[in-house]
Amino acid sequence: MKINKEEFQLGEIAEVILDSQDNDGLIFVPKNIELRLTIENYFGKILINTIEIYPRENNLQISKTGIEQRLGNLDIKLLDRYLFKSLSDKSGIAYSPYQYFPEYDFSVFEKNRRPSDLDWAMFATLYIFSCNVLPTTLKIELAMAKYLRISEENFKRFLKKIPPTLFMKSSHSDSRGGNISFDAEILIKNYLGNAASSYEENPYLKFYSDSDLA
Repeated sequence: MKINKEEFQLGEIAEVILDSQDNDGLIFVPKNIELRLTIENYFGKILINTIEIYPRENNLQISKTGIEQRLGNLDIKLLDRYLFKSLSDKSGIAYSPYQYFPEYDFSVFEKNRRPSDLDWAMFATLYIFSCNVLPTTLKIELAMAKYLRISEENFKRFLKKIPPTLFMKSSHSDSRGGNISFDAEILIKNYLGNAASSYEENPYLKFYSDSDLA
């Protein structure tokens, strides 16, 4: 993958080129086909704005039949996951969506101490944020457990124990979704103080639904 950025900051547009050298099980780009993408960093979520397909042969080698045959093998259903994986690679630009989440010490969960209402509120909004910015094909329980440095089972246990006055899980327990309460918002904004405005500007901290494509 080629990207025209050395880092990928909030609001930036980047140009990405993919070809058959990027095939790793998540995507498949036929030989002599090139994908050119423009992507945007929208509060930690990688938005794919455009995808263009180009043949890599010169004009004398291009045939309509040959191009059509190759495109039939093109597989980019997991393109968002591939981009997330590649951009997050520490040997590359080491992109992390959590750079756009409010700074907070979550060690209370790692050390298995009793969380305060603020801890639960921040845990809930971290979950909502992760639901929004992580690719839907990525297992959120595993990703969040890794970020919090706890086991996947402990993460699931904590998610079920969030007080209902602070967080309401939507749908069944194994699906993504939910929203934080007004009481949780107040706790978070009081904690953030002068930085509360950045919390209000971020669209991914309060609500997530599988039907919400924003």
